[in-house]
Amino acid sequence: MEKENKTSLSKEILDFVKVFAISAVIVLLFANFIAHPVTVVGHSMDPTLADGEYGFTSIISTKLSDPKRNQIVVVTMNDPNTNEKSEWVKRIIGMPGETIECVNDTILINGEPIDETSYIDQDYKQSIIDQYGYFNKTVQKSDELNGMSVVRDWGPITLGEDEYFVMGDNRTFSKDSRDPEVGPVKRSQIYGNGVFVLYPFSKFGLK
Repeated sequence: MEKENKTSLSKEILDFVKVFAISAVIVLLFANFIAHPVTVVGHSMDPTLADGEYGFTSIISTKLSDPKRNQIVVVTMNDPNTNEKSEWVKRIIGMPGETIECVNDTILINGEPIDETSYIDQDYKQSIIDQYGYFNKTVQKSDELNGMSVVRDWGPITLGEDEYFVMGDNRTFSKDSRDPEVGPVKRSQIYGNGVFVLYPFSKFGLK
């Protein structure tokens, strides 16, 4: 009887190890080939995605289809300050071969203003303009003013055949392709497509 109990216990342990190993493999495959967990860091995507929101980004869709304008993407970047790799959540604004610029605080692509009302919260945008006086412009150092920081339009920037111009939805607080230290991103840097928010539950869903 004691031998049978030991055999039964050993079998249960072995079965548990098997289930655990299979589950671990499934999780690894899911995280590395299908979807990858992502945490939003910072306020560059407010109010679309807020700091601390957690979810998954689709890896497989970036393998099966080309990036599209207006998509939220997760890009792999080398931090210009630390040179360490990190994942940034941004939105694709400019596509390969296009010329993008900011004129009078308006984004132009190939000389035409773009409509961003489908993803930029207009009330939030107006609140930023009321507070800071601009939304799409950037803070730049002026050679004419001995290196002092001034708010200016930017561009034009013509993208290469494998380059995408990404920006955060919260333009005034986003470090993105407008910054010469960042610049356009390559297709190979686009790691995930979209963010499916799991937490907080009030924001549950695909962005």
